[in-house]
This record gives sequence, C-alpha cells and structure tokens, in this order.
Amino acid sequence: MRCRASAARTATSAPSLQGVAGRYNAAQLRQWVFDARVLHPDTQMPPFGTLAGIVQPIEPKPILTPAQIDDVAAALATLGAR
Repeated sequence: MRCRASAARTATSAPSLQGVAGRYNAAQLRQWVFDARVLHPDTQMPPFGTLAGIVQPIEPKPILTPAQIDDVAAALATLGAR
C-alpha cells in the first residue's frame, strides 16, 4: 500500500498504522476501511466498501467485499498500543 510505505509521515502519505488498535475500537476500524469519510470527511483514503458519493467508478462494485473488510479490520486490530 503506497500510502503506508513508511512509518515517517510526509505531505503525500497517511499516518503510520502503528498503534492503531490502541486508538480505535473494532467498529471504528471497520468503519475506517468501509468508508473513512464517515469518521473524517476530509480524508483522502478511498472508501473500500461503498460506492456512495463516487462519481463514475471504474468498477460498478465496491473495492472490497464485506468479508475482506472484516479481514482488514481484524488485521488492523492486531496493531496494538503505541
């Protein structure tokens, strides 16, 4: 994932995921993956679980399935406290 390539944050990268499970509960982690705009309207993270608000999507379906979103959220939940 290009946006998470390094722990150092730059102007074009997202914050490190290190410790993310210590900052958010399981439902919040899932929401971040499904559609981060709900939690942070100005995010640049794409919605992986919905096409809501997307103009002319390349594929007429979400990027990830619900099961894949659950898997990503579960993986994020293993990234413990800072």
